[in-house]
Amino acid sequence: MLSVKQIETFYWVAELGTVQRAADRLHITQSAATKRLQEVEAIAAEGLFERVDGKKSILSKKGREIYSLCEKLLESIESIQRLQRDEQPISQVLHVGMTELIALTWFPTFIREMRSNYPDVLVRPEIDQSEVLRGRVVEGRLDLALVAEPVLPPTIASVELGAARYEWLAPHGTFKGEGNVPLDRLATWPILEPPRGSIVTSVSGKLFERAGVEPNRIYAGTNDVVVGGLIESGIGIGCLPIDLFGKKIEENRLDIVTSGTTRFSLRIQILP
Repeated sequence: MLSVKQIETFYWVAELGTVQRAADRLHITQSAATKRLQEVEAIAAEGLFERVDGKKSILSKKGREIYSLCEKLLESIESIQRLQRDEQPISQVLHVGMTELIALTWFPTFIREMRSNYPDVLVRPEIDQSEVLRGRVVEGRLDLALVAEPVLPPTIASVELGAARYEWLAPHGTFKGEGNVPLDRLATWPILEPPRGSIVTSVSGKLFERAGVEPNRIYAGTNDVVVGGLIESGIGIGCLPIDLFGKKIEENRLDIVTSGTTRFSLRIQILP
């Protein structure tokens, strides 16, 4: 069986016309090139070159056939090597936790920036509630988390990235013409909330507690998009990130209720 080195030597002798030129091209000695060429001819079982006028060597019929095959093979090898050069090896895996809001809004931009600036880092996302993600950062199961948290324990370092705007949303026309709607009026409707571990549930619960109101609180799951759909269908009202519902608000399928805005700081949490 021919080796790649033997194939290269035969190809360059045929391409450049002499063994010496092929040896120079391959950075080997003339004797090494001659030996490889002889090995190729031995495997082919016949001469691959013919002399013209007793001096210049040209390919024989068999030589032309083998030359064509070698040319295609070397092109394929070059293509494979080019792919290997272009392929970026993954040197590190970054485990990133995030809330659903972040996953649905600016996380795609974050991924594009990471790939552009750190192509050898593979990002593995994990979506859950803020409290759950914070615990996983402390346990070392996540490298960092992108979550909405107004208060952080002193054991966790954080960098504030921005603010996520939350508003009370209601089915279109529910509080039409009422202006600023007090919390006791909101409490006449079922309040759709995430489970108790959510920061939204905690903050809205404190708002109603300070107002001395006890609404009918329905735990509607962690998916904000689903909760928005339930609100639109008239099941209740809820405090949701309006970045996810701009289109429904514009189309008058949901209304923003002016009863105070809850804003959460968007933070990146890492182990100290």
